[in-house]
Amino acid sequence: MAKVRTRYFGKIREMLGVKTEEYDLKEEATLADLLLHYIPDRHKGKSEDWKKTIFRTVKGEILVNKDGTPVLKNYLILIDGKTSSLKQKLKDGNVIAVLPPFGGG
Repeated sequence: MAKVRTRYFGKIREMLGVKTEEYDLKEEATLADLLLHYIPDRHKGKSEDWKKTIFRTVKGEILVNKDGTPVLKNYLILIDGKTSSLKQKLKDGNVIAVLPPFGGG
């Protein structure tokens, strides 16, 4: 089992009402598993808003790539400060940051 910490920023922080959380994940859990299952399961009242905010959807269904991974909107998801694939397996002690799209110019 792996214990990971999530950190939320911007609109996501406001939506979920928390800055940070810890999750106990099953062995071999991926970043996609965390985003698709663990976080929405903890925030059941906000799970649909979560999915519509983080992932690209069509008629309420999450779009997936050819490899089966969900398609993110413009959110940046970092593991220990680095970008990674949604297929990456999470390890004990990982810190996952969910950052909103950046604007400006």
